[in-house]
Amino acid sequence: MNQSLPLLTPLRGIAALMVVLFHARLLLFPQWMESIAGHTQLIENGYLWVDLFFILSGLVLAHVYGEAFSHTPRTLGYGRFLWLRLTRVYPLYFVTLVLLVGWELYKARHGVGFYAGPLFKMWEWEGMPPFGSPFTPAEALPSAFLLLQVVTDHGLTWNFAAWSLSVEWISYLLFPLLIPLAVTRSRWSHLAPLLALTVLAFIVHSRGTLDVTSGALAVGRGVSEFVLGLWLLPRVKAARHLPMMQRDLPLLVAFVLPFALMQFTMTPQLTLLLISSYVLLIWIAACQGDRRSPLLRLLDNRLTNWLGDLSYSVYLLHALVLLTGCELLHYLAPGLTDWWYAQTHPLLGVVATLLMLAVLIGLSALSYNLLERPLQRRLRRWGKARQPVMEQAG
Repeated sequence: MNQSLPLLTPLRGIAALMVVLFHARLLLFPQWMESIAGHTQLIENGYLWVDLFFILSGLVLAHVYGEAFSHTPRTLGYGRFLWLRLTRVYPLYFVTLVLLVGWELYKARHGVGFYAGPLFKMWEWEGMPPFGSPFTPAEALPSAFLLLQVVTDHGLTWNFAAWSLSVEWISYLLFPLLIPLAVTRSRWSHLAPLLALTVLAFIVHSRGTLDVTSGALAVGRGVSEFVLGLWLLPRVKAARHLPMMQRDLPLLVAFVLPFALMQFTMTPQLTLLLISSYVLLIWIAACQGDRRSPLLRLLDNRLTNWLGDLSYSVYLLHALVLLTGCELLHYLAPGLTDWWYAQTHPLLGVVATLLMLAVLIGLSALSYNLLERPLQRRLRRWGKARQPVMEQAG
C-alpha cells in the first residue's frame, strides 16, 4: 500500500497539544483548574489523547512495515526494524533525559529544592531534594535510560510523558507476532478488537480509569490499542473507495465525536465508547481521498501538518518547558511565580497558555530541525553502513 494515509499527521498534532494542556492545568494554571472543570471536562480528560497515539502507531507501522514482514522471505529483518524504530524514538528522548539530569545536578550543587506551584505544595512535594522528588528519583534512572520505566513502578518519572514511549517500545518488540492482523481479513481477525476492548474494559473496571501509566495494566492498555491500529489497516484498504468516505459529513461527525464525549466525566462505559470513537475517526480519516473540501482544507493543511510533524518534539519537550521551566522561573524570580499563582482573571490564563504554547512550539521546531531529524538520519546511515559488515561477520 504505497498511498499515504491522509489526516493522520494533523491528528497527532492535535493529540499532542491536548496532552500538553492536560499537564499544564497542574503547573501553569492550577488556579483555574476547578472552574474550567465545572464547565467542561475536556482538559481533565486530556490523558486519553495518548490512547489515540497508540492506535495511530499501530496503523502507521502496519502501513509502513506490514508488507515487508508478510513477504516470504522477509524484505526487512527484525533487528533492522527495531533499529529503525529506535532511531525514531530514542535520540530526542535521550537528549531530554540528559537535560533533566543536568538540571537536577545543578539544583544539587546550588541547594535548589523541588518546585511546581501551589498544587504540589499542597501535596507536600515542595522543597524535596534533587534526585529525591517523585518525578526525579535516582533509582528510576536505569529503567528510564533503557526506556523500560513502564514495567517498573516509575512510569511517571523524569520525562513523565515518556511512559507511553516505553509501551511503544514493547509494542515494537511484539510487532512481528501481531503483523498478521494487518495483512489478513480472516473471520478470526475480528476477535482482535474484541480481545483488545476486553482488556481495556478490564483495566477501566478494575481501576475506575484508563489513566494507568506503569505496570502490566499500562502495557496492556497500550498494546491493546496498538492492536486496534493494526487491525484497522485492512479495513482502511477495503473502504477507501466507498462513496461515504468522499463526503464531509462522516468525517465531521467522526472528528467532533471524541471532543463531545470528553465534555463529560469519564465512566467505564464512556471511556470504552471514546476509544471506539478514536477507531472510527482514524478509520474515516485514513480513508480520505484527494478531493476538494472546505473541511479537509481546515483539517489537512500546511499548518496542521507542520504541527503534526512537530508532535513528537512537542510531546517530549513539554515536560521540560512546564516542570523545569516552572522551577527555573521560581529560582530566578520567586516573586513572579508567587504573583502569578495569585492571579484569577481568566484572560491572563488564556494569554499565559498561548505564550507557553508559542514557546513550546518554537522550541519544538528547533528540536525537530536541529536534533530529531538530523540524529535520526545520521543513526540510520550509520546502521545501514554497519549492516553489510554485520552480515559478513554473521
